Amino acid sequence: MNPTRCPRCGWPLAELPASAARPVSHRLDYVRCLCGSWLTRLDGEVVGATRPSR
Repeated sequence: MNPTRCPRCGWPLAELPASAARPVSHRLDYVRCLCGSWLTRLDGEVVGATRPSR
């Protein structure tokens, strides 16, 4: 899994709007990709993803 791109669609996370992030702690956050998938980041690296909504 590439830690800088969405594992579902390949979109670069650096290009997502800042409003897409939902911080949980200083190490963990959730980011909503443009494809609809929620990504879990730990220390800035993607560690998990949901499937996009249909």
